[in-house]
Amino acid sequence: MRKLIFLCRRRPDITHARYVTLLLGTHVPIALDHHPTMRKYVVNIVEETPPGAPELDSIGELSFDTLEDFQSRLYDSPAGEEIVRRDVERFLGGADVYVTTEHVQKAVSGVTLPGDCSRGVKLFCPLLRRPDMTHEEFVAHWLGRHVPIARAHHPGMTKYVTNVVDQRLSDTGEPWDGFAELQFEARDSLADGLFDSPEGERIVRDDIARFIGRTIAYRVAEFVEKPGR
Repeated sequence: MRKLIFLCRRRPDITHARYVTLLLGTHVPIALDHHPTMRKYVVNIVEETPPGAPELDSIGELSFDTLEDFQSRLYDSPAGEEIVRRDVERFLGGADVYVTTEHVQKAVSGVTLPGDCSRGVKLFCPLLRRPDMTHEEFVAHWLGRHVPIARAHHPGMTKYVTNVVDQRLSDTGEPWDGFAELQFEARDSLADGLFDSPEGERIVRDDIARFIGRTIAYRVAEFVEKPGR
């Protein structure tokens, strides 16, 4: 399974609220109708951008059996492709696109109906490796060392997904090495229960400094439009 992540920005002539209305109300049904090879579809509406971070309006997660299904078999027909293209022009100003390999480290319990907003608070975090590390060294440390530490010392985390960047498809966008998804039951879990103890916080932060050169945490509202299999 190949997962594509789209970091999306609205057209400059529309508001964020208008962008969200067009994306969820119009584009999602069109995408579901005309992307037959898309196996899973998640839309994350950006609700809070950290100071100084690039402004984003949404983050899309589209999964396919193969990259070829996206590049060559994305549309059901030429007419369907034109419908999608015209709709995208109404709201999308630009997008940075990354091909990733998804690793579900902790799965959320419970079922969210397609189109409903998922429970809790979700953070979507692009990650850039330290400049003295290779991408391969970053990935080995992230998956082999940091994931067990995060699972042990983030007691309020209900879902944890690591997405390793394999390729950037767009001409734009930073050279991110990965994207982490962290979900919590409630804002209290994030504000007061992020770490199990002061010692746990120290362990997590010390390890982050060993392999991450830069990261950003976008708070998003997650809409699972097509759950996947």
